[in-house]
Amino acid sequence: MILERISTVLFYCVTLACFVRAVVRTTGGLHILQLDGYKTGRYLQWMRQHLKNCFEIKEILIVGGFLVLAAFYPQYHNTWLFPALCLAWGGFQVYVSTRRKKIKAKKPLVYTARAKRVFGLSICLLVGLAATLMRIAEGSPWGIAIFLFSEVTVINLTVANLLIYPLERTINGAYLLSARKRIKALQPRVIGITGSYGKTSTKYILHQILSQKFNTLMTPDSYNTPMGICKVIRGDLAPDHEIFIVEMGAYKRGDIRELCNLASPEIGVLTAVGPQHLERFKSIENIAKGKYELIESLPSDGLAVFNCDNEICAELADKREQDGSPVRRYATEPFPVTSVSDKVNLTATNIRHTTEGLAFTAHVGVDTADIAEAEIQTQLLGQHNVSNILAAMAVAIECGMTVEEIREAITNVEPVPHRLQLTTSVGDVTIIDDSFNANPVGAKAALEVLTEIGDGKKVLVTPGMVELGEREYEENKRFGEQAANVCDLVILVGPTRTIPILDGLKAAEYPSQQIIVALNLEEVKQHLATQVTAGDVVLFENDLPDNYNEEKVAS
Repeated sequence: MILERISTVLFYCVTLACFVRAVVRTTGGLHILQLDGYKTGRYLQWMRQHLKNCFEIKEILIVGGFLVLAAFYPQYHNTWLFPALCLAWGGFQVYVSTRRKKIKAKKPLVYTARAKRVFGLSICLLVGLAATLMRIAEGSPWGIAIFLFSEVTVINLTVANLLIYPLERTINGAYLLSARKRIKALQPRVIGITGSYGKTSTKYILHQILSQKFNTLMTPDSYNTPMGICKVIRGDLAPDHEIFIVEMGAYKRGDIRELCNLASPEIGVLTAVGPQHLERFKSIENIAKGKYELIESLPSDGLAVFNCDNEICAELADKREQDGSPVRRYATEPFPVTSVSDKVNLTATNIRHTTEGLAFTAHVGVDTADIAEAEIQTQLLGQHNVSNILAAMAVAIECGMTVEEIREAITNVEPVPHRLQLTTSVGDVTIIDDSFNANPVGAKAALEVLTEIGDGKKVLVTPGMVELGEREYEENKRFGEQAANVCDLVILVGPTRTIPILDGLKAAEYPSQQIIVALNLEEVKQHLATQVTAGDVVLFENDLPDNYNEEKVAS
């Protein structure tokens, strides 16, 4: 009788300990689900790629061993073995939950209303499951199976997200309807910007230029999804805003059309079409069609601005022009696409880096008979920013600013956060922060900047590029080959993810003693402390979101 009571008490205690750990692990899973935009498919894909993050294989094997023993040795069912196992496992659960390694998130979990609803439903499901298992297993040696309770959290979170989806869709629909009514009532001039890369930088540059003359609002950071833009419209857009600049992101065809239905842009900018997010779009053709949805959504007299340094954009510009709609093209000379040389409205020559930043000569005109020139000086770095500035100039001219007003505004444009942002750290080490979402063009440009800044050792810190689909290995290997021609030291973040870059370095016969592979940024900091001195320059190229972390996210 005493043994039975002790076993029952310990069984309830170990169930409670497993439940607490399940709640802790649910928060880790919720963080990943939020980073994936609450897309169940993306979350399941992450689970497949990070099984070790989702399931404790060693614990499953240990519990499986206990169950085998219980099956083959029934004589031990009513002995002190079961309470001893409960006591040991409960203590282990408490230890793991309280002593788990805490990893600082780059983008922490935000308990939005939606996150709270998903989390709450997930916990309710856990409570129901725990109660059911306890009722079934109480007093039975097979109750050992409840030791695996915490392993169902990722599946439980998936079920909760699916169950609550209809409610979330209804709530989002109400928010979107409210935002459409508000923007229709306030009627600001809306400028949409999209592209595989360059859209965020162009947005920041354009906002700073237009703000010199107009009351201008832009979507902050990377608010480029329906609910992100909806939040800005409902919370920040005011009656006195004359211009609203909207960055438009997409993971599949139809995404940008949905954003245009919300914001109704009058001017559209297409900065580039490239392999960024190829993993999700599946083909460059789909990316081009997805980005072109912005142009198709413009009114017939709405201006479309294209980067003709990009061949696909040049072709799309011709397509738009054939419809009789206004088009502006920009490019840097020499023209990569010879067929557009007589059509480009904004060009840049004599591009150079100075001690103050980037400088070039801008040529602005609708035709060769009427071209204005302006010497542009900016704090920005990287030749790719020339294209971003030209795009902003084209839009600013359309909005009524003169070339001289634009030139003066550009001199005051501050670097875009985490995009070739130049700082000096303790010890006079120069830091080039280009950590936001690298792409092949931007990564190459960043290496070019690294060669031109300072006279000390050139150091690259990078985890590589992601979401490039079938071209991911090839592009990262090429990046490694490019880095080999520039860098004196390369620190790769993530042993598995950076294999392509390592292969590129080896292909370029880069000295192995000048390569360091670190697990995370904490290890990077330790290596930098011993490897860099005053006058050295460190380039941080890309900073992967937490759902690409090779470490455990939850325990």
